Amino acid sequence: MSLTIGEALKAAWHRLEAAGIAEARATAEVLLADLLQMARPLLYVEARRLLSAQQYQSYAARLERRLRGEPLQYITGRQEFWSLEFVVNPYVLIPRPESELLVEQGVRLAQQWWQARQQAPLSLLDVGTGSGNLAISLAHTLPQSQVWGIDRALGALRVAQWNAQRLQVAARLTWICGDLVTPLQGRKFALCVSNLPYVTTAEWQQLPREIQGYEPPGALLGGGDGLCLIRRLIATSPAVLAPGGSLLLEVGWRQAAAVVDHIRACGQFQDVGVYQDMAGIDRVVWARMP
Repeated sequence: MSLTIGEALKAAWHRLEAAGIAEARATAEVLLADLLQMARPLLYVEARRLLSAQQYQSYAARLERRLRGEPLQYITGRQEFWSLEFVVNPYVLIPRPESELLVEQGVRLAQQWWQARQQAPLSLLDVGTGSGNLAISLAHTLPQSQVWGIDRALGALRVAQWNAQRLQVAARLTWICGDLVTPLQGRKFALCVSNLPYVTTAEWQQLPREIQGYEPPGALLGGGDGLCLIRRLIATSPAVLAPGGSLLLEVGWRQAAAVVDHIRACGQFQDVGVYQDMAGIDRVVWARMP
């Protein structure tokens, strides 16, 4: 079968729309532009160009994957975060825009700590690093920093290592396979950021197929109330935080108050507060050591 770029786009758009896929037109464009290695606007400039049989078959296969519910990011293998392009696959959670708040506030707190201590060595930690999006974004923005990323999933760490190499910060990143901060005893960090699993058991049952069927459950499920791992990190993080160091935790939309209570009950932090995301949701809880 021989179709032009324009014809293939139109047919794909209508199929996706009929199946109820959100942003059907944009999805059709992204899948074809990525396949042809061209910018999306050029698809319309080249609309009369014929696709080869192989290109058409590859595009059709990509469409079928999306129609089955596979996330667009896993099909293209890429996701933008903090204006950087990250490789993603089913070993890692797809980075979400709201997690950029962790980087934004983490950069601010790390800079404050560094400047107040006459530019002492700036060591940062990302617990549950996944694709490495938080650790790498911090390293990219703070060139004076040394960043550690830890994850219990070896497959995720391999993705993170590859992203660090692609984004040219590998020399300042250290990757460790382990459980929370357990392997890091004896080290001290100015900042610990973490986007640990926080989806509750009840919420998991309601997630769309794009998430439930494809993204790694271990990166999402946080137990009955969603706070199983977060509680453990709150209890253990003071051992690896430097004086005046900060803990930043991404939480679910109804969890901030409970997390603040856990931090206060821990009794080792001096200050605690909440940052809201662009939608006005309590998204990140922060705490500072004395």
